[in-house]
Amino acid sequence: MSKGAVGLTAGYWPEDVYRYLAIPGIPIDDGLVARPGKRTPDRPALIGHQGPLSYKQFLADLDQAMKTIVTSLEGKGNRVAIAVADPLELMKVVFGALKARAVVFLMNPTLPQAQLTAQLQLFRPDLALVDDTVRRSIEASSQGVRILSLPELRETKPATAAPRGRQDLGAPALALAMEGGGLAYHSHKSLLAGAVSWSTFVPLKTEDLVLAAQPLYTWEGLYSLLPILFRGGTCLVVDLQDPDKLAHGVREHHPIYTMLSRPEARLLYQPSHRPVVQAFKESLQGLFVSTTGPFTALGRLRLKNLLGKPALLAFGSAEAGPVFSSHPTWYLDTAVGIPVTNVDVWPLNPANGNPLEVPWEAIEYGEVGVKSPMTAADYDSPEEKEKRVKGGWLRTKIVTTMDPNGLFYIQSKVPD
Repeated sequence: MSKGAVGLTAGYWPEDVYRYLAIPGIPIDDGLVARPGKRTPDRPALIGHQGPLSYKQFLADLDQAMKTIVTSLEGKGNRVAIAVADPLELMKVVFGALKARAVVFLMNPTLPQAQLTAQLQLFRPDLALVDDTVRRSIEASSQGVRILSLPELRETKPATAAPRGRQDLGAPALALAMEGGGLAYHSHKSLLAGAVSWSTFVPLKTEDLVLAAQPLYTWEGLYSLLPILFRGGTCLVVDLQDPDKLAHGVREHHPIYTMLSRPEARLLYQPSHRPVVQAFKESLQGLFVSTTGPFTALGRLRLKNLLGKPALLAFGSAEAGPVFSSHPTWYLDTAVGIPVTNVDVWPLNPANGNPLEVPWEAIEYGEVGVKSPMTAADYDSPEEKEKRVKGGWLRTKIVTTMDPNGLFYIQSKVPD
């Protein structure tokens, strides 16, 4: 089989990193909180601006959230929209809702009211858990949906037991907003696959600490958090928009990696973020920067020179998770990288998205099609899924070439 065939796309593959790895058939809360908590209950799982949250306390808090969410739904549905800014409180209720077997929508609480309304109409929640700061906007958009703030949720008399019966781990469980609109629904299986795949590719270890500097309703933020929890490590969660707190947290806890989107990475050039740049210089082993399209090597070199650390490019999306990435041990500044662990890519016809009959080395360029266990389980409508998935391959809408070493180069984006 040629190196351009499925499974052997990369001519180069990092040493001591698995190309494929099986995904455990367990719920996400079990794989990322309960199991690490049994091994190291007192180890910090998350660190926020108010301090650390141990695995033991995280598990207790999400269990409490699960029981109160079961009670609050009153058996009248299972769709929960969550618009909460504090990342530690957000993760408690998200994991609690997933354990309650709800379908969760991670909302951006900073969106204008019109966009919140449109997303709520698309998701159709049975319950909304919100910050007081966005409650008025949510109420105006909710169309009779029950709304609870986190203090009200805590005051709810909890259910006595968790839901019983066999759980469908491949069913839609977590909705993320996609670029350009629409919702991608991930399952317990696809979320755990993302945690396994990225933590294997980088790779991450139990003793590591990483930084989630992007909001957790973005794929960059979510994939900064989930992989390190799978390894039983620690995640520092501080928003890049608060540079003083971020710089202090990085200096105190010394994360080794983080991921920023390209627009957010540009904030590092601003005078207000000089303390963050200095803290990154002192701590990080590398900075992953996500891109959605073509980029210039010059911008990447500037960022590498600013930090004195590798600027590791990555391509991914809310519906696909990470697809291509530089590896910390080997990359070229002009390339977007190689497929990450558990990801297969195949060339598609950019005109219609249909899979081509020949592999990458036989063509000049093609749109990237993705198959991996971390792609979305469903979309907000059958028409949306039909548009995005062709012949079993998820369309990325990026056109690339591949060199003899298996490195990919983004050439253009396919117009919508």
